[in-house]
Amino acid sequence: MGELEELAQFLHIDQRTDLKTVALQHVLGMTGNKEGLAAISEVPVISGNILQLLNDKDPHIAQEAALALINISSDPSVAKTLLQSTHMTGLVKTLYEKIQDEECQIADAATMIFSNLTRDLVSCSAVWDSLQENNIEIERLVFLLCQEGYNKHGANLRYLATVLSNLSQLSAVRQKILDREQCIIQRFLPFTEYTGNIVKKGGIIGALRNCCFEQDAHDWLLSTDVDILPRLLLPLAGPSPDHLDDDEVENLPVELQYLDEDKKIEEDPDIRKMILEALTQLCSKRSAREILRKKNTYIILRELHKQARFEKDREVLLACENVIDILIKTEEEIAIENYHEVDVPEHLVQKFEQMDKFYLED
Repeated sequence: MGELEELAQFLHIDQRTDLKTVALQHVLGMTGNKEGLAAISEVPVISGNILQLLNDKDPHIAQEAALALINISSDPSVAKTLLQSTHMTGLVKTLYEKIQDEECQIADAATMIFSNLTRDLVSCSAVWDSLQENNIEIERLVFLLCQEGYNKHGANLRYLATVLSNLSQLSAVRQKILDREQCIIQRFLPFTEYTGNIVKKGGIIGALRNCCFEQDAHDWLLSTDVDILPRLLLPLAGPSPDHLDDDEVENLPVELQYLDEDKKIEEDPDIRKMILEALTQLCSKRSAREILRKKNTYIILRELHKQARFEKDREVLLACENVIDILIKTEEEIAIENYHEVDVPEHLVQKFEQMDKFYLED
């Protein structure tokens, strides 16, 4: 520990470049294993000095410092320590300043650190508090994410999408995204068909899925003001089936009525699963279920299920069947206004979880 404390002096921003380089290389080597990360977390001044090195005039030093913080923050327990340390005061603000600086060469690295810091729910809350303290609005993060070519050095800020997904675990953040005056949720919708980057696409779909946990917003999300349903269904749809009759086609959302032969179902199973989970949440209330049935959501899921039967990821198949099981029932059969208002006994919860486990392992 004494050696690490001594090392910290060579990581000071005013130190000679050669000494900072050697010290950073030593720290980077330690971040490659859990023991090294644990040791670094015991000497918070190390991380504090590395944070300052993000502002180093030497771009190589700044890059190495950013890489070190990516590795250090990759461990959720260490990330908590970073956010609690007095040596890391201004951590979130510093990262934001790097991200929003269009001339910054380490902007992508800053978004990766930001993403690491928001993975754990406790840390996520701490980051949200810091954003509010520094008057950094969710709308600003969305703006930066949506600006293609914003950074002059080619940083695409893709990990801002995972930051938004992680932050949307918090109800307070979901309320910001669902603010009807800001129109943030509408800016997310085109990303369900985005082909530019899988990280960006997956992160935004994760945020959309999380926002579907806000039951009070379901009717609005399905209304023409947002019209989220076609955007969720498009990635799950392949070419329009020949066997559909005219009535079935006409009841589909317009965007899904006549899809070309080259239309492909979303290839990433995690993204398919998140979309299906979003649809499951939208089935919570009777009013929303009736809209999904009216829009022939079942037909899209039925065709998806035909494909999903042959896929390796059983979780996607199970998620698809969960939505189908709800939609094929009549409301008289369901006899529940809101699924979330049902108090399921613990022994039944365990039974259902065990059934799912057997299904996935079959």
